[in-house]
Amino acid sequence: MRVIGLTGGVGSGKSFAAQLLNKICQGELLITDELGHKVMEKHTTAYQQIVETFGTTILDEKENIIRDRLSKLVFASQEKLDALNSIIHPAVKAYLRDYIDKRRKKEGIIILESAILYETDCDKFCDEVWFVCVSEEIRIERLMTGRGYTREKCLAIMQKQQTEQVLRERADVVVENNGSVVELEAYLQSICAAKGFISN
Repeated sequence: MRVIGLTGGVGSGKSFAAQLLNKICQGELLITDELGHKVMEKHTTAYQQIVETFGTTILDEKENIIRDRLSKLVFASQEKLDALNSIIHPAVKAYLRDYIDKRRKKEGIIILESAILYETDCDKFCDEVWFVCVSEEIRIERLMTGRGYTREKCLAIMQKQQTEQVLRERADVVVENNGSVVELEAYLQSICAAKGFISN
């Protein structure tokens, strides 16, 4: 089993690129955001730690965590956000380590999509890392059109993320995504064929 880490900044189209890559390679797609939700489910260690840290007001009548309520609580305080991340990130890493280790000897490809691949050290699980790169202006345009963000909000989010230069230097493959969907798919196809992931 080969693990490809796929990352990119907000508005880069990395989630769509990950879906395309997964389809091309007929692989398995793991999304760390979704795994973050999974490790918060009842009866997990992370669930217990979150409830102990933030209290029962974040629970519904069935004692499930109300993610919207938890989000509003932590995003109002950097200290609380850091506390939540200190629970979620190790839990996701433990899940990934176990999941990948059990499949290492099998054939195929796992695509691991994460906006914070390096920040959480999840790149350590990857055989190679692909960085989806898009110009700043196109990212802003996509975010303003697709998510309704203001230009100021776009820039504020981008400033908190790793720079393009850093991500380019660390990546094994740079996926340019300034063009159309057709161009992106053709580019991914060519990379996969060159690496032997698919037949020409």
